[in-house]
Amino acid sequence: MSEKIFTNGVRAERPLELSIATPFFRNDPSQLLEILSNQMTGEAVELIVIDDGSQDPLVTARVEATLQNLSVPASLITLHGNQGRSAARNRLIAGAKASVILFLDSDMAPDSQSFVADWLKLARDPTTEIAYGGFSTLQIPDCAALALAKMVAEKSDCSSASERQSRGALAVATSNLLVRKAILDDTPFDAGFSGWGWEDVDWALRAESKGHGVLHVDIPATHLGLDDVATLLDKFAKAGPNFRRMVERHPSMAALPGTKLAQTLTRVPARSWIKSVLKAIVLSEAMPLAVRALGARLWRALWAADALS
Repeated sequence: MSEKIFTNGVRAERPLELSIATPFFRNDPSQLLEILSNQMTGEAVELIVIDDGSQDPLVTARVEATLQNLSVPASLITLHGNQGRSAARNRLIAGAKASVILFLDSDMAPDSQSFVADWLKLARDPTTEIAYGGFSTLQIPDCAALALAKMVAEKSDCSSASERQSRGALAVATSNLLVRKAILDDTPFDAGFSGWGWEDVDWALRAESKGHGVLHVDIPATHLGLDDVATLLDKFAKAGPNFRRMVERHPSMAALPGTKLAQTLTRVPARSWIKSVLKAIVLSEAMPLAVRALGARLWRALWAADALS
């Protein structure tokens, strides 16, 4: 894997307790890095980011300049070709120096000033193996372009810790996830997943099957990178093959409402025609938002049904 490594040369005053690991592709994580750095005063935490093949010298220069100005240990790994979500996270695991890693996506924004301190407290607890902090839309601006994605996210992703705990590994996402490095070394992400979706749940289910406890906590961050409607529909469509891989690999997937719906829809004729109608409804700003959100969920289920078929 051809790569370049940049470090800012700052040394931690004591052994590192937490590595905050952030992958990105064609976007600039500098604002997030500055927010995190401002919360890390005196803490034994490092920042490690990986550019998964953006091949944009301007982005590289901006991120390196940001890291150079930080007063905390920080490094950038630049891959010269896109390797995919799983491979990029596996490279972050290899490069992390602390015994606990917090995966935090580049388009996330901590919802509290104590975000790093709260995660560090959990990292110091030896009983914590895997912990997911949750997802919010708290900092998403009210605008028509993001209204549908915001509603869909709030319906499917923005659950409290107690609600997520009942689903265990099935409710895990790598957008805001703390894991002991020894677990990740033993159970890396599966680079066989391509495109968008499900590689994080697959990892969590495999780790849980090895006896590692999954804890859900309320240390949320806002997903600022919500998609416009067309992009959201495209991602849902492309996630079908990964969904099938999950259903074939993990029997527990059968209990999910989405799986049950997709399996039911495999028996429905004229799915292509239904998808074309749904797409028109979802893209129409004249339709009520709740109707469009329902249409988006059905669109996703129909593509999943195609994959299962």
